[in-house]
This record gives sequence, structure tokens and C-alpha cells, in this order.
Amino acid sequence: MDSIRPQKRRRGRPPAGESVVSREAVLAAGLRVLERNGLDALTMRNVAEELGVRAASMYWHVRDKDELLDLLSDELLADVDTRSPLDSVDWRVGLATFLREMRCYLLARRDSARLLAGRFSTGSNRLRCMEAILGALRSTGLDGHDTAYACYFLIVTVLGFVANEQAPLSVQVKNGMPPREFLDGIRDHLAELPVAEYPNTLALATEITGPDLARRFDFAVERMLDGIDALRRKREPSVPVDRPSGHEV
Repeated sequence: MDSIRPQKRRRGRPPAGESVVSREAVLAAGLRVLERNGLDALTMRNVAEELGVRAASMYWHVRDKDELLDLLSDELLADVDTRSPLDSVDWRVGLATFLREMRCYLLARRDSARLLAGRFSTGSNRLRCMEAILGALRSTGLDGHDTAYACYFLIVTVLGFVANEQAPLSVQVKNGMPPREFLDGIRDHLAELPVAEYPNTLALATEITGPDLARRFDFAVERMLDGIDALRRKREPSVPVDRPSGHEV
């Protein structure tokens, strides 16, 4: 669960009378704060208050907020199932299923994409997910370079979709306007654009603002897998064709 950064040695004992907490308790409290109040409220002080201790006692288990975020980015993935979907005989079906399940998993956890994006934790849960994806990609016959790059591409695409879905569409939506009402207003605005200047946007106003995020994600997944399949086929060694010799009849 620890990151690869060297740990600073802590000396002595926690302050007298301070409640004893564990790293596991700190992370559990951090996830509760994240879910209830969001990433912006995830501070050492707020996590300490969640535990009912002073912030100073937290530093016996977590060096600072950055380390807390690194550890939580791994803890957040503890319940991801990497076995069932990726055990599929068909690599394409397995990857597609896993990516769809990952999107749903992250959407159910507040600010998950913001927490995970850009962090390369070496915790056991993050490594478990990466290992499963790499294994599925390698089974297709991709070489090491293409496997590593494809894995990164798949992960950041999922995070990008989830980040967009978890972010408010506008200040109006942030302040309580239903997303569908906001998108209907955008559609109506696009439909009134001058056709000479925005012919394509006007023609596709309904499709652009359609309530079909799951289908948009499926479209992206299928196109990514199309690309991986094309790359896999390109990398396949050519099989020489047996030709009859001149002595055969």
C-alpha cells in the first residue's frame, strides 16, 4: 500500500493521552471525508476530526496530505474485481466488460477521477488492476511497448470520461439546475445558431446534447479495442504460404 517514496523516520511516542489510531483507520476516515465532503475538503485536519484525534497524531501514520492522497488513491480501488471480467476467453469481451465496470465503480465514488488522475501509486490495489489489464493485453500478442502504451491509454480514457461525468456541467447545474434541463437549453441555443457560420453544430445539436453518456463511453471503448485489434493484427507474424513444387502434380 505504501508508495515508492522513502518514508521519513518518526521518533518517540504519540502525545500522551492521544487516541491510538492505525494507518488503516486513517485511510478509512479519509474515504469517508472524501465521499461526504469531496476532494477539496480532504485535509489532514478534517480527517483527524473524523477520527476524533488531533491532527498531530496523524503524522505518525501519514507523513502529509500528499502521502494521504497517494494512499487513498490506492485504497479507493480495494473493491475492484479484476478477476471475473478479465478471465473471459475473448480478450475483447473481457476488456470491454472490465472498462465498463470500472467506469460504474468510479462514478459511484465521489471525486474518484480527480483523486486518481496523474497519480502512479505502487499500492497493491493499483498494481493489481494494472497487472490484470496488462495481462489481458499481452494475451492478444502485443509486444511490450504496445502493451504498456495501450494500458495507459485505456486507463486515462476511463478517468477522463469519469472526470467529465462527475464535474458539474455549468455553474447553473452546480447551483441545482437539473442537468437535463441545462442540456435542453444548450440544444435550443445551438439550434438557433446561424447556419452559414455553424452548419455542422446546428445540424447535430440534438446528438451533441443527447442524454446517452453510457453509449458514448461504449462507443469510445469499442473504438479503442478496434485500434488495439488492428495493431495486434499488424504485429502478427506473416505465415508463409506453402506452394507446390514443380515436381508435384
